[in-house]
Amino acid sequence: MKRLILLFALTVVCYAAKATTIYEIKYTFANTGDRIYAAFLVRYENNTGFMRVRYIINGTAKVVNMDFDEIRGNYTIDGASNETIRFTGRNPVFILGEATDKYYPDYLWFKKLPGESTFKPWGVTSPNPNGTTDQGSITSVKLLNTSDITEEYANYFFGKSEPFFVNLFNTSSGNNTSSYASNSGTIKLIMIANTNDDNIGSTCQRDIDHVKGMFRDVSRMLNLGFEYKEISGDNFGKATVVNTLNSMSTSNNDILIFCYSGHGFHYRNDESNAYPQFDLRSGKFDALDANTLNLSDIYSTLKSQNAHLKIILSDCCNSYLNVAKPFGNSRAATARSIVQWSRSNCQSLFLNQSGVVVATAASKGETAKCNADIGGFFIYNFVKSLDKSLSVFEGNTSWSNIISETRSAVLEMTNGQNCNESICSETAVSYVKIN
Repeated sequence: MKRLILLFALTVVCYAAKATTIYEIKYTFANTGDRIYAAFLVRYENNTGFMRVRYIINGTAKVVNMDFDEIRGNYTIDGASNETIRFTGRNPVFILGEATDKYYPDYLWFKKLPGESTFKPWGVTSPNPNGTTDQGSITSVKLLNTSDITEEYANYFFGKSEPFFVNLFNTSSGNNTSSYASNSGTIKLIMIANTNDDNIGSTCQRDIDHVKGMFRDVSRMLNLGFEYKEISGDNFGKATVVNTLNSMSTSNNDILIFCYSGHGFHYRNDESNAYPQFDLRSGKFDALDANTLNLSDIYSTLKSQNAHLKIILSDCCNSYLNVAKPFGNSRAATARSIVQWSRSNCQSLFLNQSGVVVATAASKGETAKCNADIGGFFIYNFVKSLDKSLSVFEGNTSWSNIISETRSAVLEMTNGQNCNESICSETAVSYVKIN
């Protein structure tokens, strides 16, 4: 079973990262004279990102790269409480500078006013080694798309051999899809979703939208065929699923994707199996035991297919029957940038890698969380992690990393919630074997 939770909706943009924010934020500090700091901040929706800060000292340009942690809070202004995010830089590494250079990470502050939907840049502070904090002043803010970034601008923050620069400006990396002939393979996507369910039907529809949109865009990016089979609504049921799986036919050039979104559970006497049962009843009065399949059954059926890459996903509970469902917390939303995908990253993941990826939303005894705006937390974060891996900022993408980031993002969203059951967190279970 799943439980409905309030989160934010996102906009889908074809061939572009769907949940990425890029800001240029310039700021100064009173104790550094007229020195201007320029921060290039990239935030992904899966709660990861980085920032680079460029400044000039004694006539020499410095660029430092940092990861960051997001810390949510509140700040009272004129008696009104405002939600805030503090982007706390960590692990500073100089991209341009000397080995002896030191940098104490700045804190970039965003706030969301009552009635607004997104957090926006608000302030900057800088901690000192002696425990004091310097208050800075923001002088300019720009929300960027990759189409706004010229080679000269990118070179202020990135070396010309770094993945972002190569992916965005090196035409030999193949970001122009029209210059490539169609490949002979096809992405074959099977989507099973319990859209008629009174409680989670709308969340399952959101999962359909996310998964179908993502892999359709991948097929277009790589000039692959796209075959889509959806089992939902009045067609939802075990017999339809079994018949569809048994009638599948794939070649080595194909990519086979199976995704289930609906109710799930775990038999108490099935302790050796980590994966959930799918509740495939088409009506409330159907016998449960006769209308269920385990995720491992799906894997056993599909592993003999010739497709060089198989991806099997499910977003459903893995809890024992009759366990109460918790509510969860929302994640902060920031303005969206349009960020170009890297064709070389897309090709690496889908054409150059072979094997199997199996992943489900929750561990044994856990529930899977969902919401009408974004659908299942697991499917949502999987799509966002895949989206991040395809962006021009990324290099050395891998399916193991995508699944690992998905697991971390879902766990972060669900851990420590105020709920009435013993297990509130949601920890994805996976098996990845890629050549």
